[in-house]
Amino acid sequence: MSLQLTKNSNPFAAEKRVLFLPESWKRLISVVRHKAINGGYTLIEGEFGAGKSTFGLILEKRLLLDESVDCLRVQVHPLSTFDQLINQLPKQRTKPLIVVVDDAHEASTSLLVHLTEEIDNVFWLLLGEAGTSERVSDFYNNHVILPLFSKQDCYQFLLKQLHDQPKMMQLSQMQSDTIWYASKGLPKLIVEQAEKNMQKLISGYESNESFEKANKGWWTTAILTSAFVVFIIVLIVSDSEEPQTNHLQNQKLEVVEDQGGDKIGQAEAGNDTEQSIQQEPDQSDESHIDPIAEIALSEPEPTAEELVVASKPRFKEWFEAQSRDHYSIQLFSNTNQQAANEFQKSLDLADSFVYKAKVNDETRYRVLWGSYRTRAEAEQAVLSLPAHILNQQPWIRPFSAIASEISQ
Repeated sequence: MSLQLTKNSNPFAAEKRVLFLPESWKRLISVVRHKAINGGYTLIEGEFGAGKSTFGLILEKRLLLDESVDCLRVQVHPLSTFDQLINQLPKQRTKPLIVVVDDAHEASTSLLVHLTEEIDNVFWLLLGEAGTSERVSDFYNNHVILPLFSKQDCYQFLLKQLHDQPKMMQLSQMQSDTIWYASKGLPKLIVEQAEKNMQKLISGYESNESFEKANKGWWTTAILTSAFVVFIIVLIVSDSEEPQTNHLQNQKLEVVEDQGGDKIGQAEAGNDTEQSIQQEPDQSDESHIDPIAEIALSEPEPTAEELVVASKPRFKEWFEAQSRDHYSIQLFSNTNQQAANEFQKSLDLADSFVYKAKVNDETRYRVLWGSYRTRAEAEQAVLSLPAHILNQQPWIRPFSAIASEISQ
């Protein structure tokens, strides 16, 4: 019955998709809400499949907006004009209005320029693909990157999406992490990878179900076949034992009928023959050794060196491999080395390191996290951090500056 339920519909279909709101998106919406009070605009960029339309839909449904602002979502295309957008806005605006312009990268450059102009009680929130900020110079200092899903975001989203599905379709943390790595944090690819995972689970369940039905159908046949084989073996064993018994009886009779010393000798020979026949099975049993067991016994136990897991690279090796034009994020700084080490261990971030720096004749121990090609990528990573790490005021730094600290 559970299999039939999974066949009825796709749990990841568009009409069944949950509006999941990760912590990084909540923080960004909070910033947008505060900016909207003073009007103006902000451009949010993201790759195809990063969830820009979903982000706009969450704003439109006012999941995190209070009564101090209104919200309206509009769609644009290459032929859209500024007057057409203005005509879609309510005439009477008694409080700030957030206008979410979806697919802003499709708009003409002249329209984008108009959207940077201030209008009373209107805040333009433009959602566009990567590269939109390069079309208008004013966008350079007023745009952000839409944060991608973290591993935990991915797991929580899948749990919410599959909460009403059968147990066989629930995903573990390990399966979720595998999906996240394959999708690189893009929500669209997370959905696609999860759908493939569901198809494998369903096909595997169907195979098991077919196998169980086949087993039930062949169970009677297997029992009858086994009984027949046992019957044949019994017949063969009984036929092979009968000549040996007759032979022993004949030898005993010959000993009784013969006269003199030959009689005793034949009887002893018969007894020896009987004893050797009786002892042969025991000797064969003792000398027989299972070849699989013999291989297992001869297999050497793994040495300690074979069980060593690859260790995390040291900071010096990792740092030397980084380009000086790239960026990292400083999460913590303290004069106490133990405090830095304890903070780094509590992060649960694989690519985080503690290093020793010399600043104004003072030795400090700092925690670095990650390597990013651009400052924008580093900013996106900062937005994904939890609140207790954000309280340490993460600092985006180029590797060239870090190198100068280490060399002093």
